[in-house]
Amino acid sequence: MLLQRFHRTASSVTLQGAETLSDAARTAYQKALNERLPLAHIAEQSERPQFWFANNIVQVIDVYGKPPDEADHGRLTREITSGLKLADDMSALVAPGEEQPRFVDLRVTKEELERYMTWARTVY
Repeated sequence: MLLQRFHRTASSVTLQGAETLSDAARTAYQKALNERLPLAHIAEQSERPQFWFANNIVQVIDVYGKPPDEADHGRLTREITSGLKLADDMSALVAPGEEQPRFVDLRVTKEELERYMTWARTVY
């Protein structure tokens, strides 16, 4: 049922210029620090601020990823990612209790990252 809602995307068109989730989290963290956003302070309360931002990005905006055995990326809405855990290296989403990741090669488009930053600027 989860994969039925997985929206496949022409990765060459949609993901051209997209960053890995890890890079997007680093970018968001740096922007938040530079702009002195409260989210930077909140993230720094964790041991891994970049990981905190990666988790938050997955909770706030759509990211792209693909099942491990498939070539095409799809849009991973919050409905799809709900209940999944981010792997320690920020490259995959895993269901609790499962060894195999559900989605790998997580990507964030420039448009979605800007949408995230717009949201981040409203958080107090």
